[in-house]
Amino acid sequence: MTRQFTRIFQVWCLLAITLLAGAFPAVAAEKITLQWMCTATSEAQYAPIWKEMVAEFERLHPNIKIDVIMVARADNWTKFVTAARARQAPDIVGVVIPSAAADGYLLSLQELWDAEPESYRAVWPDGSLSSVRYEGELYGMPHYAGIYAEIYNKRMIKKAGLDPDSLPSTWDEYLEWAKKLTGSGHWATAIMAGPTDTTTRALLSWIHSNGGRAFNEDLTESTFAKDPKSLEAIKFYLNLASRHKVTAPGPATLNYNEQTILFAQEKIATMRNAYWGIAKVLGDNPSLKDEILVGMPPINSDKYTTVAQVTPVSISVNTKHPKEAWEFVKFMLEPKWAVQMVLMANWMPLRSDLMEMPEVKNDSIVQTYLKIGERAMTVPLPVAAWTQISTIDVVNAVQQALQEPDRVEEIFRELDELVTERLNEE
Repeated sequence: MTRQFTRIFQVWCLLAITLLAGAFPAVAAEKITLQWMCTATSEAQYAPIWKEMVAEFERLHPNIKIDVIMVARADNWTKFVTAARARQAPDIVGVVIPSAAADGYLLSLQELWDAEPESYRAVWPDGSLSSVRYEGELYGMPHYAGIYAEIYNKRMIKKAGLDPDSLPSTWDEYLEWAKKLTGSGHWATAIMAGPTDTTTRALLSWIHSNGGRAFNEDLTESTFAKDPKSLEAIKFYLNLASRHKVTAPGPATLNYNEQTILFAQEKIATMRNAYWGIAKVLGDNPSLKDEILVGMPPINSDKYTTVAQVTPVSISVNTKHPKEAWEFVKFMLEPKWAVQMVLMANWMPLRSDLMEMPEVKNDSIVQTYLKIGERAMTVPLPVAAWTQISTIDVVNAVQQALQEPDRVEEIFRELDELVTERLNEE
């Protein structure tokens, strides 16, 4: 009787548990929100890609929501630092790694990276990864790159009586073209001296085209004026405005966005820019689709190089969900989205496994940029003060030199002293 009672009791308990389970369903897993702040999301050509990408990620990860924070290029660093100092930085960010890592604002990704299979790590070239390391640690992944070339308006070239099949290859040839491309209400090009690191990238591209260097090899000394080749390039570049009058007015207000607008409006015939600048131009003026030519920046030395900007994606040290953030970072870098970035946003690929994909291999402009990029020097440089140097110190020097063209050498010698101090600060 006791045994029978026990069995009945067990059955009753099992039934009760079953009924209760039906009445009180399991509590759903807590939803995680990851904030992603990136200047790229404010670019019109990237919008369709990131919106589809975020929707797909959220579908595959129903417990994760991506909160996209759009920010203008000029405001990105200030907004990030303000949030980081309050320990409220977004989970995933796109900022200059040396400066942010040195200040302790970024999470080292080294352990997460080391845990990935060799097959994944092998598709990322050392050259790409070196740009996202600081003091030997990985603090980000290469999101996209921009190699600086010279972009021309074929229609304006023909109108000036020049040959679009024979682009200028030297400084002297470029200056000759610039004079012919300048007329009433339009100019050959634009000098960017606005308060962003685009000013520094453009200046460095001219320095490198002369075989000059703005820093010594171990990055302990600034040599903008000390290196004769560097100083010669700075003078030639700034003289396009002060002496030759072949540049658009108001350089102190010109950044990347304003430069591409001038090009789209056919106010300037050439611009020193990366592949992504073309997508921006065509978004503003689709009629230029068949009127754009890309060539090597004019050079003045057989020891020339050009500039390549690598834009990273990193994880803030303030994140509460590093593993989930890492999953999103990897997801946004998958080939499906990377190829779309090449085709729609005109961003250069960084994964080696994309190079043989037909969409990349058969694009003549992409291949031109990749060829130019074989002799590129990557920025930002791995120094903690890079943001200060590139967005403030160099910008101030360029603006001052444009106002006082007779003091160019003196101004850049003063810049060398200031930047050398910054490079050696503890």
